[in-house]
Amino acid sequence: MTEAPQDLRDIVKGTIDGIIGFVETEVIPLEQKHKDILADERKLFGADGKLVPEIREAREKVRSKSGKAGYWAMFSSQSIGGGGLPVPVSIYVQEALYRKYGPGHLLMGWANGFITTPLIGSFVDGPSHMFTRASEAIRTDVVPSVIAGEKTVCFALTEPDAGSDLWNLKCKARKEGNEWVINGTKQWITNSPYADYAAVFAVTNEEMFAQHKGGTTGFLVDTRQPGVDTSTIFPIIGHVSSDCGSIILEDVRVKEDYILGDVDQGFQLSMMGISEGRLGYAGGCLGLAEWALDRSIEYAKERKTFGRPLAEHQAIQWMLADSAIEIFNAKYTALRTAELVEEYQPSGRVPIKEISIVKAYVMEMAGRVCDRAIQIHGAMGLSNEMGLEEALRIARTWRIPDGTSEMQRRTIAGRLLRGDVVF
Repeated sequence: MTEAPQDLRDIVKGTIDGIIGFVETEVIPLEQKHKDILADERKLFGADGKLVPEIREAREKVRSKSGKAGYWAMFSSQSIGGGGLPVPVSIYVQEALYRKYGPGHLLMGWANGFITTPLIGSFVDGPSHMFTRASEAIRTDVVPSVIAGEKTVCFALTEPDAGSDLWNLKCKARKEGNEWVINGTKQWITNSPYADYAAVFAVTNEEMFAQHKGGTTGFLVDTRQPGVDTSTIFPIIGHVSSDCGSIILEDVRVKEDYILGDVDQGFQLSMMGISEGRLGYAGGCLGLAEWALDRSIEYAKERKTFGRPLAEHQAIQWMLADSAIEIFNAKYTALRTAELVEEYQPSGRVPIKEISIVKAYVMEMAGRVCDRAIQIHGAMGLSNEMGLEEALRIARTWRIPDGTSEMQRRTIAGRLLRGDVVF
């Protein structure tokens, strides 16, 4: 990868400086105001599994202010009113935020099993690139409020029997006049308990679907309309709740002009969102790993054993070095892939193999680095005080959404065997 041009470096620096200033001015004071609630999950969630009103309002305030400041939709396409910043900038920005602030920041969007981001919108909650394929009605009625951070969405593809195997979808939509009627259940849907709208993917042509030639369609569903139930929330690894839940749809009616993309071509559209998400996690994982390594270096210099700082023991030095090697490789893998995404966008192509490489390698790298950081800290690494155990849980969680590491390897191998061997 060649060195980033000066104008891109200027954009990166200006964006990072601006959003960190926003965090210090608008987010940190809110976290301090609600620190007693944020520190105790027994106070954080109500009996229904949802965030208590004070924290929901705080998250909405962050999102709204971020929207007004231009950060919430800064990576969304300009064609729908977003900032249109280059894809590599998103890697640098997420990396910088996670490295500076580490885990445990619910009002920024990463803690307590949450992967929605009130600070910067993504395909799981905000103005995704999928909306570039939206109808005029959606662009007029919905997109402006999503761009502004006033409303949120969720990406409803996964089902109880269809996670990695999307050809096992059971949710169906049938045409009745100028409406579609949807029935089915979606599961493990990020932001479903809070979203105003759901991008729901359903089988619309069973013959095409059976032949694996398409047959699914994306619909934008108002979650407040009759027949939509988003009350179920799933606790996530080490926490009493999360932002993931299920969506049950019973005879839900959607107008013809609330279709996302083309009829029977929903998988193509959904891959726009999934690919966006896979790359989006990369920057966060890089920053999280760098944060853990920074803490490890500090501790290794301070902590003494057998009359010497930990940093002088070869076993510790090798762990630090291994983490640095992996972070370096992961960073430039992610940045090169972001460059390819940017290069391919005008043609509509997606660097599928490279995105899968990033999703598999960078997520696993973050877990290994966080695990080494805990080992270096010893008993302190296991305590809640250091935040390393939360970082490890976040890294472990991210190996699952948008395709497991195993599914990424399946995709990579498939692309190689079809002749995609250029790196």
